[in-house]
Amino acid sequence: MTACLGAERGPAHTYGLHGAGLRRLARVSVVVDASVIVALLVADQRQAGAQAHLERWVDSGEELHAPAVLPYEVAKVVARLVFDGNLQANSVAETWSDLAAIGTSFQPFDLAEDGPAGATIATQLRRRHATGSTYIHLAQQLGTHVWALDGALARNVAELGLPVKLVT
Repeated sequence: MTACLGAERGPAHTYGLHGAGLRRLARVSVVVDASVIVALLVADQRQAGAQAHLERWVDSGEELHAPAVLPYEVAKVVARLVFDGNLQANSVAETWSDLAAIGTSFQPFDLAEDGPAGATIATQLRRRHATGSTYIHLAQQLGTHVWALDGALARNVAELGLPVKLVT
């Protein structure tokens, strides 16, 4: 079973078939990178593009997926925003409620499969951190693309044929 924030998205978001170590979910269309979600919280030039893409996906009924690490990545940014005084502590619950309303389905991390695959992708990308690789691996498993705001990543993966699209 997968975890889902935003139960109003319906039951298609809450099931997964596990077989031969490969997760496949019905009607999968988008793997969303944490950078897109974080852009909703940080008022900069990327916010409008991220918001427009998310609204389009949600309005058209697209299934949104992410590795289960996404909430932790977002939590780190929320904590930093509060610490730096850019987000009021009494607004944190509302912020999380707004993010939950997006209805992203979080896919579990399989240590035996996802760990080695993430390391392999990180090596291909010549990156020291494998978190971003978990998004790419999930997109490969689900037969879709990762949408991200990381321009360097998008340029890097183009040569490697990895499934990443840039939110602009």
